[in-house]
Amino acid sequence: MIDRSDLPSELYQSNKNYILLTGATGLLGRYLLRDLLVRKERVAVIARRSANQSARQRVEAIMQQWERELGQKLPRPVVIEGDICSPDLGMSLANKRWVSENCRDIIHNAAILRFESADRTDEPFRTNYHGTANVLDFANNSGIEKFHYVSTAYVCGKASETVTEDQLDVGQELRNDYERSKFDAEKLVRAAKGFRNVTVFRPAVIIGDSKTGYTSTYHGLFLYLRLISMLVPQQQRDETGKHLTPIRLPMSGDEPRNLVTVDWVSSVIAHIVNTPDAHGETFHLTPETCTTASEVIDSCCSYFNSDGVVYAGADAATEENDEFSKTFFENSRIYDSYITSDPDFDRSNVEKWAGHLPCPTIDQAMIHRFIEFGAANRWGKNKAETPDVEYWFEDELERIGELAKSMVGQRASSIDASISIGLDIIGPGGGQWTLEEIGKSIRFTATQGLPHGENPVLTIDGKLLAQLLDEVSNEVEFGQFVDQFESTFSSAMLNR
Repeated sequence: MIDRSDLPSELYQSNKNYILLTGATGLLGRYLLRDLLVRKERVAVIARRSANQSARQRVEAIMQQWERELGQKLPRPVVIEGDICSPDLGMSLANKRWVSENCRDIIHNAAILRFESADRTDEPFRTNYHGTANVLDFANNSGIEKFHYVSTAYVCGKASETVTEDQLDVGQELRNDYERSKFDAEKLVRAAKGFRNVTVFRPAVIIGDSKTGYTSTYHGLFLYLRLISMLVPQQQRDETGKHLTPIRLPMSGDEPRNLVTVDWVSSVIAHIVNTPDAHGETFHLTPETCTTASEVIDSCCSYFNSDGVVYAGADAATEENDEFSKTFFENSRIYDSYITSDPDFDRSNVEKWAGHLPCPTIDQAMIHRFIEFGAANRWGKNKAETPDVEYWFEDELERIGELAKSMVGQRASSIDASISIGLDIIGPGGGQWTLEEIGKSIRFTATQGLPHGENPVLTIDGKLLAQLLDEVSNEVEFGQFVDQFESTFSSAMLNR
C-alpha cells in the first residue's frame, strides 16, 4: 500500500475522473447524486438490487424523478451492483478493475438508522461499522485518492458543552447503538492510511426537502409528524371546531432541535467535495439557528386545528391518562433520550467554506409541506416507482457501434491508430461509455465510463438515439447527429 498522503501535490496527479458514491438510493444519497451530476461531476454509484428491481432500475427511477422535478435531461451515473457489507463490496472482478482505473474520490454515505442491536454483528453495526471497514479496504486497494465520509453530529453523544469540529473521542456517553456504530466507524475512517486526505461530514438530524417537503425515510421528525397526523384527526372537536388533544409533554418547549433539510446538507457536501482546498477537515452540518420543540409542535397544532398541548417542564412526570397520550408516548419512546437535550455544535469550517449556502429556516410553512408530502405519499407506503425506459442503451451498444461505423465509414478505414470517443447518453435508459475504434477494421468496442484526459465526448439525448436505432428519425435530426458524431470523431483524430 502506498501512503499517498505523503506525496507532494505536484506528484499527486491522476487521470481518474469519477467519484464513487455509496448509499445513492437513500434520502441523502439521491440528493448527492443530483447535485454532483448538475455540477458536471462524473459519478459512479454502488447500489444493491431490491426484491423487485435491479440496481440500475432503482437508480434510473431516481434519475427520472429528478428530471421531472428539474425539467431537464440528466447524464446517468455508472451503476455498479454491489453491497458494502460484503468483501470487495460484492463486486465482480471487472467492476473492481474499472473502479481502480477510473475512480479518484469516494463519498461513503451508506448507513442505516437503527438504535438497538442484538450484538455487534447485527444492524446498525453490520452496515455502519463493518460496512465502513469494507469500504475503506476496498478504496485503499483500488487506489482511491480522497475519502469523504458522511458521519453524524451525534458521535458526540450526551455532550453538555459546545462540540468542536475537530474533537471525537473525549470519553462521552453515547445514547444508543446507532451513535456507537457511527462513532466507531468515524474512528476507523480517521485512522485510515493510504489516502491523500480524509474529509468528514457530520450532519445533524436530516429532515425533508425545504422546498417540496420530499422525504424517502420516516424517522426522526417524520415519525412524529406521521404519528400526529394519524392521532389528531380522530380526536373530538370542541364547540369552536378545534380537535381536543390534551397532553402534558415533559419539556418546556424551548428545547433546541438541530434539524437540517436534506437539500441543504447535500448542497454543502457537493460544494466541499468540489473544493479541494477544503478537503481534510471535519464539517458540522448543523443549523445556524436551532428550531425549538414548541415551534414544531405548534406548527402541527396549527395544521390540524388542535388544542390542548401543555409544556409541563423537563421535570414533569409523563402522564398517560387518556388514549391519545398513551398512544403518542408509546410510539415515540424510541426518541426519549433526545427529548430534553440537543448539543451545541461549533460550525466554523462550514461557515468558512460554505457560508454562502445558508441553512434554510424551518418555519411553520415548511412543517406544513412535510405533513402534506407525507400524507400524499401515505407515509412511505406508496410503492417504489418503476422507471419508464424504452431502451436500456447498455443492452444496445453493439447496434450503437454499428451506427457509429456507418457515420465515419471510409475515413475510419484509412487510419491505423486506436481512437477513443466518449458517448454520454442522457435521459431514460442512458449511460456513459467509451467507443474505441480499432484501425482499419472499423470495429467499435464499448467500455463502461467516459474516457480519461482530453478525449472528446459526444453527448446525445437518448430519445433521439432511440429514433435513430428505430430508423424513424427525420432527415434534420439524422443530419444533426451525423454532424455531431463527425465533429467528435475529427476531434479524436486530432488528439491521437
